[in-house]
Amino acid sequence: YLQQMRDIFADGAEMVVATVDGTVRGVAVFRIFSNTHAGRRFYVDDLVTDETHRSSGVGSALLRWLEAESRERVCNGVDLESGTQRTRAHRFYFREGYFVTGFSFRKAFE
Repeated sequence: YLQQMRDIFADGAEMVVATVDGTVRGVAVFRIFSNTHAGRRFYVDDLVTDETHRSSGVGSALLRWLEAESRERVCNGVDLESGTQRTRAHRFYFREGYFVTGFSFRKAFE
């Protein structure tokens, strides 16, 4: 895992950490890139909060920070993906003003 994270950061990703009283309660990994479809994208690889402290505002605070950072870096929005099984997370994203823009397809290689 450590090498994977080193590779991700070497590829341009960054991380923001949310703490409460010095204890980590959430993290987000993000990157900026451009593509032909959406232009300059602010893409969130991961948004994770401490499960025992969910619905305490940490996820919302991280999203607000990510949105402000996206604007600061002149991106046209915040993009993220969420697994189809994560219905609780989807309710959170909808509540925060996010919407489904399409499907993500993958073909795995063995």
